[in-house]
Amino acid sequence: MTTFLLLKIVHGIGILLLLLMLTLSSLRLFRMKDEQLAGQTPRFVIALQHSTITLLLLTGGALLWMKHFQVQPWFYAKAVLFVVMFSSLIKAFRRKEGILLVQRRAGIVIAWIALFAILLLVKIQPVFT
Repeated sequence: MTTFLLLKIVHGIGILLLLLMLTLSSLRLFRMKDEQLAGQTPRFVIALQHSTITLLLLTGGALLWMKHFQVQPWFYAKAVLFVVMFSSLIKAFRRKEGILLVQRRAGIVIAWIALFAILLLVKIQPVFT
């Protein structure tokens, strides 16, 4: 098995972990009723978030390097959407008192929208002429 194929498989596993993490986080945030509990994310959820994002960045960067940074134009939209997803997850899970529960929920919804847009871009791979 080539290194490129192995990295693609690990990257796919990272995407599945990201879906699992977003699902667990969404269930937790949308079942919550108390504003003060919103900033107290369990450590395993935070560990899953950090390891998943790190795995995606490392494998994605390695795959990009192996392709000699030759990408299609839609790749840039995918990168911007990843930054949007990442920043909205920061907003949703920051341990700060001033963030309302509704803001945290909006952050997780934006993260889901960005993730689905990324997956759609990967699936259809638009061609620009």
